[in-house]
Amino acid sequence: MDTQKIAHFETLLGRELTAEEKDRLRRIKDTLQIADNDALWDVIVAMEYQRTYYTELPEKISSAATEIFNGLSQAAEKEVSLAQSRLAESVVEQAKRLSLKIQVHSWLMWGALALILVLIYGSMLLWAGYCIGSGETHPPALILRMPVGILISVLCFGFGIFYCVLAAKSFAESNTKWRRLLFLSLSCILLGGWTLSLIFF
Repeated sequence: MDTQKIAHFETLLGRELTAEEKDRLRRIKDTLQIADNDALWDVIVAMEYQRTYYTELPEKISSAATEIFNGLSQAAEKEVSLAQSRLAESVVEQAKRLSLKIQVHSWLMWGALALILVLIYGSMLLWAGYCIGSGETHPPALILRMPVGILISVLCFGFGIFYCVLAAKSFAESNTKWRRLLFLSLSCILLGGWTLSLIFF
């Protein structure tokens, strides 16, 4: 094969022929006994180009697939990290809400108890002042016949209903604290009923 045809072949390939490819062309020439200026070389060059193209094609596909998979992997990692950060933010937000809800229930319960105790303490002072001022001794149940008795009973009934609603909600959510809330509800309602009975009877 003459140097001109080799140059055309290298131009077609866009690179110089390797020693292995030159050796292959020499073997083709020797085996088929083709002259350097034979027109058959053009056909052989075209066939060799196709053979070279198809031997390089798997490497190109593999390289392109690797690039695609690397890009997908990087995109997936970004999405996973973004989803993890969103999940962490959501968990923190839910924890804050739950903590606030628990604190509100506790504050409400202790606030109601403190209000009732302040009302009873104030009523006891009024009762003591009334007994000292009148010079007579009256039973402590007289405190509940004052307006404060009705206020205490209304507060007890109100908190009893509130805790009853919370107990029903906890029961519907299969939360085990519904028993404690129901006990608090019944206690408040019974205390309110007892207070009303002392007021009117």
